[in-house]
Amino acid sequence: MQTTQANLVVDVQKVLGRESGNALVSELGGMSGVLRATVSSRASRLVLVDYDPWLTDSQRILGTVQRQGFDARLIGM
Repeated sequence: MQTTQANLVVDVQKVLGRESGNALVSELGGMSGVLRATVSSRASRLVLVDYDPWLTDSQRILGTVQRQGFDARLIGM
């Protein structure tokens, strides 16, 4: 079965520390349809997410970030 992949950049509006970044990446990685989530090595307030748009969408991903207490917005897809 081939997976369709989309990419998303979430701006978290503050620099993520190691602990908060790891917790957020873990939360996103546990979502159905999310293939990979990482904090950018170049800008630690950006979260890069690869996902299957057949299983989840950008608004659901953003909502998960915001429910974790982060002021966040989508800046790239």
